[in-house]
Amino acid sequence: MSIFDKYFPIIGKVIDSELLKNDSVHRDTIVDSLLELPEINVLLSNSLEKNKKHNTPKKAVGNMVDWFSAEITKQSKVALPWVNKYIRKKISHKGRKIWEYSFSEEALPNEIIDKNSLKLSEGSIKQITVNAYERNPKARTECIAHYGPTCICCGFNFFEIYGKIGQNFIHVHHLTSFSEIKKEYHVNPITDLRPVCPNCHSMIHRRNPPFTIEEIKKMIEKNAQQAVSPDS
Repeated sequence: MSIFDKYFPIIGKVIDSELLKNDSVHRDTIVDSLLELPEINVLLSNSLEKNKKHNTPKKAVGNMVDWFSAEITKQSKVALPWVNKYIRKKISHKGRKIWEYSFSEEALPNEIIDKNSLKLSEGSIKQITVNAYERNPKARTECIAHYGPTCICCGFNFFEIYGKIGQNFIHVHHLTSFSEIKKEYHVNPITDLRPVCPNCHSMIHRRNPPFTIEEIKKMIEKNAQQAVSPDS
């Protein structure tokens, strides 16, 4: 296992966790949060003695967070899972320029993200070509954290098929259509949302009102059985 495989997923999880509580998090807060994790201390115990320059936990972890950011800037292969996940900007902090992270507002198909919303509120209409309903990145992240990045309908997982570029990639489906709600409301990421792959998401919306998760599951199961026994 490479040093990237050891540290980068942990750094990404810490950033996600902090961004579920706040709209942004900077480099030093990430370092402090990492130092509180037992698994980081286990990893550090095996490397500090060999590192003469970064020979304290804070220096070693700080170096790894800076490395994480540098790989994102280069859009290197090891950083692909996080390249489009965050927006970064340099801020002044204690006389230094450091990176500050926030969730990316890059919209996935069928998802328009509200860049100004501070609460888990969704649903206010914005005019594009047609009316679209704003999606909140914190809500989708909490949904994925709870259910995992696997399609609730067909079981497809992008990471299992595509590797690192598919890590944590999934659509999020709202069980109640915003076109029915027609107003802003506070979304519950666990009860109101479900992770679905783009294929199942498209099929759900092939009908108005949309198909339910259970209806899509039954279609998949029925057609899978027919594929095995075409004469039945």
